[in-house]
Amino acid sequence: MAKLTEDEKRALRARCTRWLSFDRPKTAADWVSAMAASPHLELGLDAYSSGPAIERLEQTVAGLLGKEAALWFPKGIVAQQAALLAHAADRPSRVVALHPKSHIALDEAGALNRLAGLTMSAIGSDHRHFTAEHLERLAEPLAAVTVELPLRRAGFQALAWDNLAAVSAWAREKGVPFHLDGARLWEVQPWYGRPLAEIAALADSVYVSLYKGLGGIAGCVLAGSASLIAAAKPWRVRYGGDLPLAFPLIVTALDGFDRTLPRMADYHRHAVALAETIHEAPGVTVFPCPPHCNSFQVHFTAPAAAMEQASLTFAQETGTWLFGRFEQGLLPDTCFGEVAVGEASIGWSPSEAAEALAALNRRAKEL
Repeated sequence: MAKLTEDEKRALRARCTRWLSFDRPKTAADWVSAMAASPHLELGLDAYSSGPAIERLEQTVAGLLGKEAALWFPKGIVAQQAALLAHAADRPSRVVALHPKSHIALDEAGALNRLAGLTMSAIGSDHRHFTAEHLERLAEPLAAVTVELPLRRAGFQALAWDNLAAVSAWAREKGVPFHLDGARLWEVQPWYGRPLAEIAALADSVYVSLYKGLGGIAGCVLAGSASLIAAAKPWRVRYGGDLPLAFPLIVTALDGFDRTLPRMADYHRHAVALAETIHEAPGVTVFPCPPHCNSFQVHFTAPAAAMEQASLTFAQETGTWLFGRFEQGLLPDTCFGEVAVGEASIGWSPSEAAEALAALNRRAKEL
């Protein structure tokens, strides 16, 4: 088949009738219908990041995370830089310790340095979180330490509780602010088996996404002390994040807390069941197994280009969407895709998912 553009891939995914990850794709009309039916519309409109709905959202997140205050942002890049700039304001250092595979390091076009004027100190291996021992070996003073939880580019791995607590204890002993990149904190909480507030209590600030697992349109929230949030708020304006009207983002986020957050434990349980069976399929390996959240990597013994072609052909022939993209694996002629368990995934039994992925691997190796 001819190579598809990204727009053509999205159109193909929308035409499918079954999906291995997330929920079925929403059309513009679906979003409008969902918002029209939301009980949160009665909160009214916002104006420049202020209004009853945004206040409800911020209070909800602050309460769930056990933090004194919270602030809505339209984008995580802005929220996290605001947090780190607020932490660094009264410190002599401009150096932020983080993992080399973190979102801040890889997916923000160098914004930490180019926009915030902060310097990254990358610590830890490519495939494992750093620990307090890694921090202890740093010779330079730090403005902040940040941990992405779970670390998406390393297979959605979370840091074991004792190690996470040790990083927190190290930071507090040294007087270094500890920031938690919790873009998928909602999703990893069932693996820890601890309340969200207990996890968040280890950090001075926490960023959480409103659209990844929760299924909102976009946006995020930064939570922390009242003084930290006050210091971060001007950066929302400076980075162009003070939108004149944001109610679709707010309403769909509030709906996500009502409908999707209570399902996270179910998604994690199903992810574990899927992963354990898929891991036994010929030519297929799951990492990590069992998963630390609702998401995991699936590694194949075929090149990425062949896997993508096989996956798109499979979608055209069967109306089933398995993967949208693949990345090169560690070994030649290997690759991996990601599975993120959501409402659409619940309809897959572990055995049929394993059979489908093994068949896909065979198809790709024949190309």
